[in-house]
Amino acid sequence: MTQAFKFSLKVRELATTSLLVVVGACGLAADARADAVTDWNLIALNTLPPIHGLGPMGSRAMGYVHAAIFDAVNAVERKYTVYKVDIAAPGASAEAAAMTAGHGVLVKLYPEQQMALDATLAKSLKSVAEGKAKEEGVALGRMVAEKIDVVTDDFGALDPSYKLGTDPSSWQPYPASALPRGLNWGNIKPFLMTKPDQFALPGPLSVRSPEYAKEIEEVRVLGGRDSPERTNSQTAIAIFWTVGGAPVLNEIARKEALAKGLDVAANARLFALMNMAMSDAAIATWHEKFHHNFLRPVTAIRNAYALDNPAIKQDAAWEPLIVTPSHPDYPSGHCANTGAGATILRKFFGTDAIQSNATYTYPMLGVTRQWSNYTALVKETGNARIWGGIHTRTADEHADMLGRQVAEYVFDNFLRPR
Repeated sequence: MTQAFKFSLKVRELATTSLLVVVGACGLAADARADAVTDWNLIALNTLPPIHGLGPMGSRAMGYVHAAIFDAVNAVERKYTVYKVDIAAPGASAEAAAMTAGHGVLVKLYPEQQMALDATLAKSLKSVAEGKAKEEGVALGRMVAEKIDVVTDDFGALDPSYKLGTDPSSWQPYPASALPRGLNWGNIKPFLMTKPDQFALPGPLSVRSPEYAKEIEEVRVLGGRDSPERTNSQTAIAIFWTVGGAPVLNEIARKEALAKGLDVAANARLFALMNMAMSDAAIATWHEKFHHNFLRPVTAIRNAYALDNPAIKQDAAWEPLIVTPSHPDYPSGHCANTGAGATILRKFFGTDAIQSNATYTYPMLGVTRQWSNYTALVKETGNARIWGGIHTRTADEHADMLGRQVAEYVFDNFLRPR
């Protein structure tokens, strides 16, 4: 019995319950303090319910928080074009405005946590000197938060009109009793894109093609629950990336911002661009998912006989390492998310290098990851979804392309220097 096989057996229960793994993503340790923007970025991430750290709900929430923080800070600094709320408040405290705006949006999103958020805000505001500037900053932040329209769409909402496809290449839930999730997510109004299908993808490979058979074989061999071919490192990486892109990319952004000594206005812009781009990439992804409605690897492997492709090896008992999410394979939500976030960071800092030289650890298995550049991070995300047994390589690569297209559009057209 190989070490990789033993490791896979050890993590079986964790791997099949994504919620257990993601708990660590929402209990992030405090960084050395930079400013109110990075403080409330961490507060917001720790406010997210665990399930939201897994995917688009987390990115959407972070987008709302940082849209409000940006417009509040920008009202004081007046360095960039606005997102939505165009107010001039040159005498106000930008720090107090950022704190109060972030708090106001989080209370809208998670009213059940208001008591804790109120206490956190009171503690944060103690760091701001008393006086007129603080009072005006608090009022400004509240005003901006009120003007940010928050839509708390339920990612798991059901659509009675949705019918499962009957073609062998159509997505089917696994297990069969699972309900489809995110049916309406691709129709949510984006933050900055003009429409959910602004960036269309070429579509998945034909299930009858030799290229598809090759990709499915890669998943079958490396992504199986008890695969003896997958290494310990690959298993750990697959487990690590059950967490969504929002906690990881925001942690990188905080550490990069601190290392480079960004001021409060630059931080407000960075985190707003990144989180709104990541959220819009998720919307574009879910629009594509239910447009193409393409089967997951587990269906292709267990029901290979139905695909009219003799190159695909059937294994009716095959199971993936991690739980297959209840939505279609193409494209990968994780890869679009990290592709968008990494592209914003790369363009903002003008380099592919991650220069803060930090490590990133999430509890449970204590998996620690470190990347020297954004390209490596994005590539690892795609590999992780294959090693976890839930995505094909084309679904990963096309998703990364989609995330990059969204992020480039966002960076080049919004929150621009005046």
